[in-house]
Amino acid sequence: MSGYYFEICIKPNCFSDIFMSEILDFTSQAVEIVEETGQSVTNNNKNFYIIIRTDKNIENPLIAYLQTLSENLSIINSTNVDFTYTITKKQSENYIEKYKDSITAVDCGIFHIYPTWLEKLDSKINIILEPSLAFGTGHHSSTFMCIDVLQSLNITPSTTLLDVGCGSGILALCANKLGAKVSMCDIDELAIEEAKKNFSKNNATISQIWLGTINNTNKQYDIVVANIVASVIIEEKAKLIRSLNNNAYLVLSGILDIYLDSLKECFKSLTLVEEKIKDEWACLVYKNINLASKGV
Repeated sequence: MSGYYFEICIKPNCFSDIFMSEILDFTSQAVEIVEETGQSVTNNNKNFYIIIRTDKNIENPLIAYLQTLSENLSIINSTNVDFTYTITKKQSENYIEKYKDSITAVDCGIFHIYPTWLEKLDSKINIILEPSLAFGTGHHSSTFMCIDVLQSLNITPSTTLLDVGCGSGILALCANKLGAKVSMCDIDELAIEEAKKNFSKNNATISQIWLGTINNTNKQYDIVVANIVASVIIEEKAKLIRSLNNNAYLVLSGILDIYLDSLKECFKSLTLVEEKIKDEWACLVYKNINLASKGV
C-alpha cells in the first residue's frame, strides 16, 4: 500500500438509503455510514452520509455513477435528488482498523450476526460474517426483514430453500441454521466464493450453489427468497413462481417502497400473507395456495 489513501465523503440531499445500497454494490472498498452528528450508525437513518476509504482513486467512475443515479431518482420521484462530495488525500493509517471500529453486530430474533473481531452471544444462534464486497451482512433493512421472516416460516430439516441472488449467503445461512436444506445462486462470481467461505466458517451445509440465475434450475422448493432489486424480481416473475412447491413461500425483498404497488400487481396470482416495511424498503411474503387453479 502507498503512504496515503483517499477519503471520499458522499452526502445525499435525500434517499440516503438508496445511495448507500448503490455505493455498496459499486465498490469493494471500506464503506462507513455516519450520522450528521458524527456518530457511526448501521441503520438506514435518512440523515447520514457515506465515507469510502480507499488506496485507489475511484473518484471519476463513482461520481459519474452517482450523478446518473441522482438523475434517474429525480425523474422517478419528480423531485430534485442530488448529492455533494469531498475527496481528501490523507496520510496512511490503518483505515481498515478504523472501518472495523464502525461495524456492529446484528441481532435479529434468535440470530446474532457478527464479524470475528466482535464477541459471540451464548444465548443466541451465532453466525460469523465478515463485511465484504458481497452484499448481505444483516445491517441493511431488506436483509434484516428477510432474516426476520425466515424465523416465522416453521422451517424443518425437510424444508428446501433457494436463495436467488445470494450475495454473502447470509439468508441461506440463517435458513440452514434453522434446519433447511439450502441452495443458492448469484450472477457474481465473488458472491459465490464469499458464500462458500461463510458457510465453511459457520460449519454449515450447502445442498447446491451455482453461478447464474434461477433459470439454471428446474427444481422446486418449499421457500424461495429473492432479496434483489425490483426490476429483476419482475423480470424473473414466471421462473420464481414455477420454482415453488405446492404451499411454498416466496419471500421478495430489496424493494423500494415506491415500487411496492408494481410488485403487488405483478404477483397478484399468489396469496400475500405478510408485508413488512422498514425505512424505505419493503418485504413481501407470498404463498402459492391453490396455485394450479389460478392458471399460473
